[in-house]
Amino acid sequence: MKVEGKVALVTGGASGMGKGFTEVLIANGAKVCVADFNSQCGEEAVAELNKKHGAGKAIFCKCDVTSKTDFEEAFKRTKEEFGGIDIVVNNAGIGGESDDKWESVIDVNMKGTIRGTRLGMYYLNKDNGGNGGIIVNMASAAGINPNPFSPTYGCSKAGIVHATRCYAISEAAVKSGIRLMVLCPAFVDTPMFQNLSSGDSDQFIGADMVKVKAFIDHIGVMTVEEISAAFLEMVEDDSKTGLILRCAKKTGNQYCTLAVENV
Repeated sequence: MKVEGKVALVTGGASGMGKGFTEVLIANGAKVCVADFNSQCGEEAVAELNKKHGAGKAIFCKCDVTSKTDFEEAFKRTKEEFGGIDIVVNNAGIGGESDDKWESVIDVNMKGTIRGTRLGMYYLNKDNGGNGGIIVNMASAAGINPNPFSPTYGCSKAGIVHATRCYAISEAAVKSGIRLMVLCPAFVDTPMFQNLSSGDSDQFIGADMVKVKAFIDHIGVMTVEEISAAFLEMVEDDSKTGLILRCAKKTGNQYCTLAVENV
């Protein structure tokens, strides 16, 4: 699907990878609803996008993905404002392994993504007035390969991977021409990663930061621009559905596809 003339809703779209996705979508001709928990960052991101690309290219909806009401309102407003929805990007996510945070990781990452997927399936479904379209869910390499430093985060992302592949082969998706894909990057230079690499103890469980940093150095860190390019490739290639795209750094500081798996 070429994104020109399409409408997208991106959760966690005010910063990090989400902001990169909104930027690449609008730069290629789409209109975007930036759905984010942080109102200040969201309003600033939308003002920046509209100033750069033209008025009316982006709107902001405050959205806590753990709230059914918030999420439904974001979808409703996007459709009312732009006339429909073609692309849903469930990007919002958090990390945390402490006793008071790990449950929120499951609520935001796994339950929030599944909630967004179900809403996307409803709004894109041809039986409900939709035209089919694309749902991209953000997981992580940590959801495929065990990570001893962040087990809850890895569990949440593994759940996203499996749920996406299941929805991709569902009768509703096939009948309405809805493509579902999951993007699994390794480390990406986002605010969450910066907190992680700075030694935020809540991000890990009993981890030695020297070992953590050595692990990060071994894997490498992608830029938001690199992962956004991989994202756009997924969206615009109609042959891809039920796909897992894993990306990481390699020698020469270029991102590479480590594995592409179709259902």
